Amino acid sequence: MNSDQFLKDVQGKNVNFLIGSGASFGVIPTLWIKSLNKSFEELLTSNDYDKKQKKVLFFIWFELWIRKTKILEFDSEDETHIQYERFVNNLINFLNNEGFDKPKRINIFTSNYDTLFEMIFDKVSKDNRLTYFNDGSRGFFKKYISTENYHLKVSHSGMSDSFQREIPTINLLKIHGSVTWSNNHGLIEVSLENKIFEKLSELSNEIIEDIHLFNDFTDDKLIEPSEYEDAILNKQLNEENLKQELTTIYAECTDKIDSFFEYYETLPVVNPTKQKFKDTVFQQHYYQLLRMLSFELEKPDSVLIVFGFSFADEHILEIVRRSIVNPKLKIYVIAFDNNAKSDIEKRLGNLGGNIIEYLPSKKMPDGSEIKGNFSYLNYLFDGREEENN
Repeated sequence: MNSDQFLKDVQGKNVNFLIGSGASFGVIPTLWIKSLNKSFEELLTSNDYDKKQKKVLFFIWFELWIRKTKILEFDSEDETHIQYERFVNNLINFLNNEGFDKPKRINIFTSNYDTLFEMIFDKVSKDNRLTYFNDGSRGFFKKYISTENYHLKVSHSGMSDSFQREIPTINLLKIHGSVTWSNNHGLIEVSLENKIFEKLSELSNEIIEDIHLFNDFTDDKLIEPSEYEDAILNKQLNEENLKQELTTIYAECTDKIDSFFEYYETLPVVNPTKQKFKDTVFQQHYYQLLRMLSFELEKPDSVLIVFGFSFADEHILEIVRRSIVNPKLKIYVIAFDNNAKSDIEKRLGNLGGNIIEYLPSKKMPDGSEIKGNFSYLNYLFDGREEENN
């Protein structure tokens, strides 16, 4: 499918995105551990690791993934940052080209808890003053999130006339939580100066310092935390060595690991263990966002564009599967490659009819795969005639 045809198919529709960790790849690693041929999720849910070892795994999880999700500055040399900016600008152009009788709103449902979208919204808003970027929060010195804040239609009228024009609105709905959230007396507060994140970073630094000290005084070296991404995710590391690593770290840093884990359990994010929020406030918000996703997919002429999402979340998977009752729904799944497509097809099953379409749908002239990467997603909204990856 070329870009022009795709745009014709989705224009005038209720457009929703479901975006997962694949979108942030390049800035934040995937959960796949090449050296063990399994995901980090499998480690955290495996019965082969005891409670002490799993506490250390959460410390490593924080260092490898969580700590990297607080992104405040745009990096003009980073390809992922560039694609995020291109994507948001494409959505703005798409909405601006919609007629006044068509919806000028797009919903981005994401399982990511990084701040890439917020950082890009902040960057592009200076040149797009008549676009409303909505993360569901309201406030000035203190900002609080509520699902009620998503049901808004924002209009603009000129100084010399009374005609109101709906301006483009991009809603960001972070289903799995965010590193900028905290529970403030029963309300979800949004702040870049997140005390939970800062405390976890402080405790993590203390554990790292203890690992440094251990390595200074022993011949049996532990992996340096700064090398976790390369050593754990990419290099050859068998599970016995990893288990010994975890056991040694816990023995050397018992009190600090226990304190870290106790504090980590208050961080408002859905972990790879698939266990949902322990905090009732965040749990309620999670289910409210799921209901919103379900409601959007039930609307007439709805479109769901899935990118970088594996459907590992059973609740989201079930909502999408149930959405087949809407004959006016169209789902586009952008799969990175054939293996990813096969995995998603197994999870979704046969939804029947033409409700779902997998993209890219063809190969390059030389027979090689067209990768369903961020560049391809942006190509679909660029309006160009030829696919360019």
